[in-house]
Amino acid sequence: MDTFNKQPGGAAADNKEMALNACKIGILMLLGWVIPLIGIPLGIIGLVFGIISYTSSRPDLAKAGIFLNGLGLGLTAINMLINFYLFVSGEINPLDLFNY
Repeated sequence: MDTFNKQPGGAAADNKEMALNACKIGILMLLGWVIPLIGIPLGIIGLVFGIISYTSSRPDLAKAGIFLNGLGLGLTAINMLINFYLFVSGEINPLDLFNY
């Protein structure tokens, strides 16, 4: 009796929907990199989905998801570094936003 190794739906482990979700998250990531609190979790989740679904029947979507999420994470890191530099150098002060 091998009932514990069956996948939901009775099908083999085909993660084509995970590949599609990785691509969707990658597209959202192109908008979310501006706000690091949104960009970092989206990018990590999208990368995990893309890596897991790389061996699915849709590896093209998985590759696109991995690329888009990696690009978004890179842009998020650059955004964080630039903002950190500007804050440390005194060019911007987040508290000045509330003085208007």
